[in-house]
This record gives sequence, structure tokens and C-alpha cells, in this order.
Amino acid sequence: MLRLLSSIYKEFLVLIRDRAGLAILFLMPLVLILIMTLIQDATFKTVKEASISMILVNNDHDSLGEAIRKGLIESEFFQIVEEIDGEKISEEQAKDAVAKGKYKIGIIIPERATEAIRGNVDALINKSFKTYSIAGVKKRTKKSSIDIIIYIDPATSHSFKNSVMSSLKEFTSQLEIKLFFKNFSMAISEMFPDQKAIEFESFETIKYKEVYASTTNSEILPNSVQHNVPAWTMFAMFFIVLPLAGNIIKERDEGSAFRLKTMPGSYVTVMFSKILVFLGVSFLQFLLMLMVGLYVLPAMGLPQLEIGPHKLALVILALASGLAATGLGVAIGTIATTHEQSSTFGAVSIIIFAALGGIWVPIYVMPHYMRILSQFSPLNWGLSGFYNIFLRNGDILTVLPEILKLLLFFAVMLMIAIGYNKIHRSK
Repeated sequence: MLRLLSSIYKEFLVLIRDRAGLAILFLMPLVLILIMTLIQDATFKTVKEASISMILVNNDHDSLGEAIRKGLIESEFFQIVEEIDGEKISEEQAKDAVAKGKYKIGIIIPERATEAIRGNVDALINKSFKTYSIAGVKKRTKKSSIDIIIYIDPATSHSFKNSVMSSLKEFTSQLEIKLFFKNFSMAISEMFPDQKAIEFESFETIKYKEVYASTTNSEILPNSVQHNVPAWTMFAMFFIVLPLAGNIIKERDEGSAFRLKTMPGSYVTVMFSKILVFLGVSFLQFLLMLMVGLYVLPAMGLPQLEIGPHKLALVILALASGLAATGLGVAIGTIATTHEQSSTFGAVSIIIFAALGGIWVPIYVMPHYMRILSQFSPLNWGLSGFYNIFLRNGDILTVLPEILKLLLFFAVMLMIAIGYNKIHRSK
């Protein structure tokens, strides 16, 4: 026990002397969380909280053009630009502005677009009532089509383009229904004089209500803070691998490790002293990130982190994540022979684990075989556990599978380090 306490004290002294390294360990995750949360905040906002400039050239000046214009404005998603320097925008100007990246979308509504819709409605009415001649309904049998031109910035995401197209199709279909109903009602009233024409009334029979599923009565909405704080906290905690592995190699190069082996005790005691000290550092990182989510980010106008009611589950999961990170650091530091090997392999392995674990790209958008591989990333286990606590109000039983995986990973890494050390000493 005395040897363990002495080793812990020695590791603590070595650690605090490297003030630059300590500053990086705590400042790097803080900067990452601030930058990534600010960047991604807009993607988690509702439609009405965002505003994107869009060029609209309305050459129709009739029902369709006005319906599209009104619908885009009422959506509160777009800032409609129809004039530049007090002059109406032409189609060529719109195309040029979008091509230069000044605007993401440019919509050109052609002349007589509404007239084409009316013609199609008349053709449908004439087809339905072949033996009747209806006043106000032109004798048309052929359908016509119009092209609403949409200029798209090549840098625009595919999902954004699809959302715009979906909105436009909704506006045009509503107008077609309205015109058809009006003319159809007119035809009925002419055939039956006692029947008055029915005024069209727009209504919604089916409405959609979004509810984020939770096993409790509280509903925590997903936002940039709820996603980024646990994600980059896990990333930062695993970066402790680099100083821990470097510490082991430095002791080996300076001869300190050899002197420790000549003293009474075991290699495991020395390793556990390092693990406990660096586990403490990783847990302090975790607490710092929580403070950032609770106090710093709200002060910058971002949502506040909701940590849920199960604090004990959060602490245990954080400790298990820290153990997994330190276990990986011990294994790399024991096997690597140079600082270059440990830093390169350690950094690359963490980046791979982060990419697979959903830190940068959500797992649900990955191909099927990548989703399978992601299940083997310790960062994915920790991140899934934090999501269960932060977003789903999970308790200890909920995150127990993730905790056990992280502890098993720690045990495997430690066994690899101990086994390699025994084989190396026997040579």
C-alpha cells in the first residue's frame, strides 16, 4: 500500500511539472466544444429559428407566383430577395448571383404559369363532363406543363435542396387543388341551377405532432449542446493516451523504470499508480466540460446542458470511460519503443475510434458494415451511454451495458500491457 501511495505521489509530481501539457489537456476539449457547438448550433435549430436568403423572380404575377411567394415568406425559413439596388432581379442576374455563391437558391417562376394550371384544370373538367358546355371553362383537352427553374449553388447540401423542392411542390399542389375545386364547383352549379357554387376552404384534417420519445414524463430536446458536450468530452478523455504513453516511454528511456523494477513490489502497482493519477485528470476534464455546458455555453446564447436526474450513473460512466482511456494509454506506452511510435499510433487510433464511434458523423448515416464496426469503438460505448443519460433520462441499469464494455476494454488493455511486459522481461 505504501509503495502504491508513493508511486501515486511521484506520478502526481511528474504530472504537475508539465504545466504546458496539463494546459493542453484541459484547454483543447474546451476549445473543441465551444467551436463545434457554435458551428453546429444552426443544424439543431427548428425551421423558424433559421433564415436563409433566396432569390425569387416572379414573372407569373398571378395565383401561382403569389402562392409560392406567400408560402416561402410564411414559412419563416427564407429571406426572399426580389430586388437588388431597388431594381427587379432578372433571370440572368439570379443565375449569376447563385453561381457566385451569394445566394444558395434562386427560383424563377415563368410567365403564364398560373394560366397553364387553369388550362389543365379546364381540360380535366371537360373530360369529366363531355356532354356539357360549361361557362367559364375553356374547351381544352390537352394538358400543358410549365418549368419552374431552380438555380442551386453547387455547395448546397442535398438535404437542403430536397427540403426546398418539397416546399415548392406543396405550394403548387395546393393551388391546383384550389383551382380544380373552384371550377368543378362551378360546373356542378351550372348543371344544377338550385345548387350554389361552394367556396373553397383550406383546412388540415391530419396534423403532425412531434414528440421525442422518453420513458419518463420529462422531455429533453436534442440540441447542439446535448450532442457536442458528451461527444467531445469522450474525444478529449481518450487523448490522455498520448501523455500517459509518453510518460511510460520517458521513464523507460531515462532508466527510472529499471530502478523501479529493482525495488520491492510489482509492475502492476507502478502501472496502477499511473492509471489512478491520469484517471483523476480525465475525470477533471469531464467535470470541466460539464461546467462549460452548464454555465459557459448558455452565457454565449446557446442552450444549457441538461444532465438528467441520475448523477450517480453519470459519474460511474465517466470513470469507466476514463479507465478505458488510461488502459489504452498503458498498453500503447508499454508496447511502443519510441515517442514517435506512441504519439503516431495513439493519435491515429483515437481518431479512428472517434470516426467509428459517431463523434464526427452520426452512426445512423453510416453504411451498414460501418455501423457494425462502430460497435467495437470504446468512444461509441461512452457516447451512447452519455446520450442515454442526457437525452433519454437513463439510470445506472440503462447504461450498465456500456459501463461493462468500457471496463472490459480497460481490463483487456491492462492484460495486454502486463503480458507484454512479462514477455519482454523474460528475454
